[in-house]
Amino acid sequence: MTIGATIKHLRQEQDITQEQLADALGITSRSVSQWETDRTAPDISQLPALANFFDVTTDYLLGVDIRHKEDELKIIYAQMNK
Repeated sequence: MTIGATIKHLRQEQDITQEQLADALGITSRSVSQWETDRTAPDISQLPALANFFDVTTDYLLGVDIRHKEDELKIIYAQMNK
């Protein structure tokens, strides 16, 4: 899932509008719309505010799955040891 899709999912899950999210973050609703359609992405400096607003981690917003990451690292280490 893209960061835009994640933001849209979280926003809809909390039943808030793009305008409400934009107001809470001090940005325009057009910015939120562009994120959710993957035309642009939030600036890295906005990730902590988004994570706090939705009560999730920045890893969650970015789609980082620690369990999946560990599996990928095992594969890389195994290839390096060959």
